[in-house]
Amino acid sequence: MDELKQTYGDRIFARGKGYFDEGRVLTVVKYRNTLFGEVTGTERYKTEVDLDDFQCKCSCPYHLNCKHGVAVLLQYFSGNYTDGDEVMASIEYASTDDLKELIERLVNANPLELLPYLMPLKETGSANEKLVKEVDKQLKTMLKRIEYCYADMVFVQDFARLIKTNEEILTKELIFYILKFLVENCEDYGYFYNDYADDTFGDDIFKNLCDSFAMQQLEERDFVRLQELYSADNYGMLVPFFDRLVEEANATRLRGFDSYIERFLDESSFIRFLINAGKTGNASALIERKTSLGEQTRFGLYLKIDRARAIEFAKRNGFYSSLIMHYHETGEHKNVIGLFEEAIATKTNRERLSEGYYLYKAVLDSIKKFKGIDAARARTTLEEVFSICYELKHYDLCVDVGMQLPDKELLSRLIPKKPGVEAKLKLLDYLKDDMPEVVEQELKELAESLIERKGDYAYAKAVECSFVLRKILDDVAWQEYIKGLYERHSRKNNLWREFKRKGVTVMRRNRDIVLELKS
Repeated sequence: MDELKQTYGDRIFARGKGYFDEGRVLTVVKYRNTLFGEVTGTERYKTEVDLDDFQCKCSCPYHLNCKHGVAVLLQYFSGNYTDGDEVMASIEYASTDDLKELIERLVNANPLELLPYLMPLKETGSANEKLVKEVDKQLKTMLKRIEYCYADMVFVQDFARLIKTNEEILTKELIFYILKFLVENCEDYGYFYNDYADDTFGDDIFKNLCDSFAMQQLEERDFVRLQELYSADNYGMLVPFFDRLVEEANATRLRGFDSYIERFLDESSFIRFLINAGKTGNASALIERKTSLGEQTRFGLYLKIDRARAIEFAKRNGFYSSLIMHYHETGEHKNVIGLFEEAIATKTNRERLSEGYYLYKAVLDSIKKFKGIDAARARTTLEEVFSICYELKHYDLCVDVGMQLPDKELLSRLIPKKPGVEAKLKLLDYLKDDMPEVVEQELKELAESLIERKGDYAYAKAVECSFVLRKILDDVAWQEYIKGLYERHSRKNNLWREFKRKGVTVMRRNRDIVLELKS
């Protein structure tokens, strides 16, 4: 849940959770490492979520990392989804007759959607001339439809799917025709650009064209033609095509053309191309030399080649932050703590540490998980983490560190600072018995600020503030506080709906405000 909130933000996460709780997710299918979902909102929206990083693409106006993506992920984590990998595995054992019957049922249910992608191939697996011409005609006809009008996501999905289905029979000439058309006419069809989300949505077309391109019998002159298109592409339309060259299957096929491909890629992408193409010697030499790439990028690329050499390289260059994060990700918590202690031992090494939040979160997490660390050493290291995080204004993390120590005096220093809402609530709840008057005032101010912020998430957290207050105030004082909130904010229906969900109903009867508690 923490990772989802970091990816989508608290507001989008809360709205997506609301959609999930309301049962708006119609279906979710997991296939390989992607979730495919349909969510009902103003309309029915189709959403794809990458399980590697939880990023989503959606047909809604927001388009990227939206509430529909959160809802799909929550549905997946609840276990209510179709496992497409299991379905595909079961098909392997199906008889020919069973498969024919299945295809016929699917076609009968949706002939318009499926039949264009089931055009027959010869027994040898190669396409006949008639089929090649049919695919050529169909793709060019579809392009004509957007020559003088806006291209939407539905067009992209249909066009990209048709390319992928027929990737092995597309000719080089057709691929270049499509690329040239898309570059030259991008102003007319709208660049595959979503103005609402300030993002583009046509990547799948270019990725699929690249996959088909890599399958061709290529010559040097084909890359000369690509260079001409690259030079004519004033709006970066071909970026996803060139980025796709790096994929392992494509890089393996294109390893003999690396001198040309280098012209289309940035330094990091070209090194990844070399690694995927099996040219690890060339890649290593570039990593050692390309200091402009930065510590984390260079170390990450080296890891793709050889872990032992990557670690030696990082130690030799003082890449403490990258090594700490790597050891944390691999569960080597003892190494995380030792390396952090080494880094903060001298001013020079300490200055090499990243100022990022997640580095110090990794150190804290490792201290919690490493059973071999003694109490005195753990406390000393935690105090160093608190000091650095306080200086860097990572106040959310300071709350966690202070509670781990535990040190209420240190924690009290955080009250006037500005940790996030979750951390502030955790802090105030922790200090309520020692500083009841201060905590009471802070909770009331926080609740008011959240209510003024509006939105489902803000209201939910305002209600949470009130329930922490309930642990401090007696019943009469607490009920008077809630009635006072209602007096000031009675028209905020979603706020009082959230209270009701928590068992507190507030209403006005005649001139009195009445509060009812569910037992």
